Parts: sequence; structure tokens; C-alpha cells
Amino acid sequence: MQTQRPPVQFDRPPVMEVACGVAFALPVPIKSAHIGLYWSKVQQQYPRCEDAAPIMLVVEGPSTGESPALNLQFEMVNMPELRRAWLINAAGTNLLQLQGDRFIFNWKRTEQDAGYPSYKQVVAEFRAEWAKFKAFLESQSLGTPEPTQLELTYFNMLSDRGLLRDFRRDIAPERFLPEPEAVNFRAQYPLPDGIGRLHIGATTATHVSTKARGIRLELTARGLPKETSVEASDQWFDLAHHWITQGFADITTPEAHQMWGRTA
Repeated sequence: MQTQRPPVQFDRPPVMEVACGVAFALPVPIKSAHIGLYWSKVQQQYPRCEDAAPIMLVVEGPSTGESPALNLQFEMVNMPELRRAWLINAAGTNLLQLQGDRFIFNWKRTEQDAGYPSYKQVVAEFRAEWAKFKAFLESQSLGTPEPTQLELTYFNMLSDRGLLRDFRRDIAPERFLPEPEAVNFRAQYPLPDGIGRLHIGATTATHVSTKARGIRLELTARGLPKETSVEASDQWFDLAHHWITQGFADITTPEAHQMWGRTA
């Protein structure tokens, strides 16, 4: 079974950002005042606050072997849609994203902090921040948030499309088309026991700081365990991480692994 493979490890992984998220439902809707009040409680840790457009909820449908039922969206009824608040730490490495039905914790690579801290550290910070936010919601008599979907995403920046095993160009001399100036590939795979899917996307992109063109490789696991206890949710994230790392190793080349210092 794929889930029994040994862990994948790199000394210098090309990961630029990791996002751990929970979509949830509440018996009482969150108001803008609640988001502001929560920021006041964590402002020392997250001194910067910015607004962003809300994220639409995409729910994974059951895996039937045919076209999956995707893009089912939940919308708040009789309430204006809240903007998404970004709460950012001073170093710019950690980000909380809050909206009426969503909580996301991000780690981001910066020029000052070039090293990826590890999944264990990132997911531990996510779990701690999510627990604090849940306690805040309950303290405001909004009820206990019920997870409707879990999501784990890894964003990577690759120097060249040739580092991907599944997306190599046939360079036969009779080809008419030249090298494409941009590419966009997508694939999806079912997670075990119908608890979600792994989505992989590879898109031409430009590095923000270096301005170098390369491939943005995004791996997202999205779904929900059979029951939504804290323990079951923790196990879902661990399985999602296993599939993301194994999938990353599976679709990239041995030459890329050597460049990134694969140790396991």
C-alpha cells in the first residue's frame, strides 16, 4: 500500500509555502467585530493585519471512478460575506487567514528565513492556533466550529519543467510547435477510504524576489475523515502530508532529488 512507504526527506526542499486549513460551520455566524476582537488578543504575536477577498469553499465529492463532484459551494445565508483577514507575524513567516467559515495557518519562506522548518513544526503551530481560535469562538457564545473540510497545501518553486517526470516534452525533430512559453498541468488522485483527494498542479510562474521564471508546483490534499474529532482530524493531516510528500517524490525526477539533497 502507498501509505506504508517510508517517509520522504530532503535537505533542501524547494517548498516556498505550506498552508493548513479548516473549513467549518457554526450555529451563530461570525461578525466583523469578532475578527477584530480576536486580532486584539493575538496582536502581539501577529502585529500586521491586512484584508483580502474571501475564499470560496470547494468541497470534495465522493470518488466514484467517474468525473468527481467538485465545486460544491456553501454560502452564508442572509448575511453579507465577510472579507478574509490576514494576521501576519513580524518576520512575515507565519500568517493566519480568518473568514466566516475558514481558518488557515500558513508558513512562508522569506529571504531572511530560507529554511523549511519541517511538517511537524508547521502542523504543531497550526493545531495550537486552531485550538486558540476555537476557544475564542466558544467564549463569544458562537458555538463549537464543526469542520466541513480539511486542507493541506504545499507550494514549491522549481527551476525547470524538466524536473517533473510526468510532464516532459517529446523533442522529436519532426515536431512543428516550439517549446511552449507557458504551461499549466493538473491531475488528481483519490485518497484512501474516500476521505478526499490529492490535487497536483504545475504552472509557469515568476519568482517574486529573484524574478526568475520556473514552475510553481502545488500539491493540495482536501477532504474530511469519517468522523471529525480532534484525533481523527490530526490523523487526516498526517495522512495528507504522507500523500503530498510521496506524491512530490513520485512526480519529480531522480536528478531533481539529488539537487534537493534527498536523504530518505
